[in-house]
Amino acid sequence: MATPTSTARQRRLIIASTFVGSTIEWYDFFIFGTISALFLKELFFPAVDPTMGTIFGFMTFATAWLVRPIGGVIAGHLGDRIGRKTTLLWSFVIMGTATTLIGLLPTYGSAGYIGAVLLVLLRIVQGLSAGAEYGGAIVTVVEHADDKRRGLFGSVPQSAAFFGLLLGNLTFLAMTNLDRHALMAWGWRVPFILSAAMLLVGIYIRHRVEESPAFVKAKASGNIEKLPVMTVIREYPRQLLGVLFAQAAPNTFFYTCAVAMVAYAVTRLNISQADMLIAVSVGAAVEMVMIPIYGILSDRIGRRRVFVWGICALLAGAIPFCLAVEAHSYAGMVAGYIWVLGIGHAACHSSQASLFSDMFPTSVRYTGISAGYQMSGAIFGGPLPIVAALLIAYQNGGIRVFFGYTMVIGIVSLIAIMASKPHYSLVSRRDAQQSKNQQIQTTR
Repeated sequence: MATPTSTARQRRLIIASTFVGSTIEWYDFFIFGTISALFLKELFFPAVDPTMGTIFGFMTFATAWLVRPIGGVIAGHLGDRIGRKTTLLWSFVIMGTATTLIGLLPTYGSAGYIGAVLLVLLRIVQGLSAGAEYGGAIVTVVEHADDKRRGLFGSVPQSAAFFGLLLGNLTFLAMTNLDRHALMAWGWRVPFILSAAMLLVGIYIRHRVEESPAFVKAKASGNIEKLPVMTVIREYPRQLLGVLFAQAAPNTFFYTCAVAMVAYAVTRLNISQADMLIAVSVGAAVEMVMIPIYGILSDRIGRRRVFVWGICALLAGAIPFCLAVEAHSYAGMVAGYIWVLGIGHAACHSSQASLFSDMFPTSVRYTGISAGYQMSGAIFGGPLPIVAALLIAYQNGGIRVFFGYTMVIGIVSLIAIMASKPHYSLVSRRDAQQSKNQQIQTTR
């Protein structure tokens, strides 16, 4: 996949820039999950029933996921036609701007539901840009890698995402040291407004990233699709559905940990916000370290094996995690976070970049990955906190039905990834054949 123009120095630069850029962008996206679990109903929906306020907050959280497939398709079209670098840079600028503006919004106390409407609009903008980020980041870094280290390179933006989560949680954790009045008056705004400073740093770093060698080669040979999304639907439906359903379990289990159980523990178990942020941070820190380790392992034993192990680990951890929550065991919950995030989710998250990249040719790779991944998020990720709230309410505060739901999704993902097969050799032949045909036409 790497070409002679992708030098060792450029590879080091792409790793560093992708890590920093993805950290900042996912920090922007994830801090909204924290505010939706802990503060959103009080800030923007205080006039409704507490349960409905929580659901409204989670619905606002979910709006970004619902539009992420649109952002992914738009960015995929641009990324597969004009280049990965430009598309990735603009996705970052849009995300940073929207996040900063959220920190400046009026709350219900000063503007009624106007603030909530503006919040939803900015969350939609966040979703569009996040839809562009994932596919662009992993495609850019994987296409700069040599064949023997695609797993390691692909794990870099994945690890950065959890550094962004960790950074966001630690920022909110610092804010919880404020008294309640200060926290609700201005403290919650600080993590969002900090994005303005991060935005400048990120623009500088992303601007230095060179275009993917694989895309440069494809463009030079004329292998550019006019409508990449139609090509994906027509020629790669199996791969598209494989990505969609394989990613269902990682999405479900991650947002169970990062949002649903945080809200449940704070509101129903009376565990402090600070303690839950610490629990999530511990799990995120372990995952951040484990992702590159799994990435190296995926280069040695295969991406699909690592991904399958990750799904099995998620399924194995579901019941113990559920029992720990039922027992009100904070130590058990921390152990659950470490297992689910650091062992199971890390295996899936580290291997999926190179695994999913192997399923599509250069000409539609950005579109194919983005569309499948973001549709999975829209179906299984964004609505997860709402599903959790409804199933918990159905069981009168119990969580077994909800954890049963997570296990069903885990089995669906396991079947999907076992049924799918990487098509890298087929993809290579297709790209080679397109180049050969172009050369014949040029000669004629």
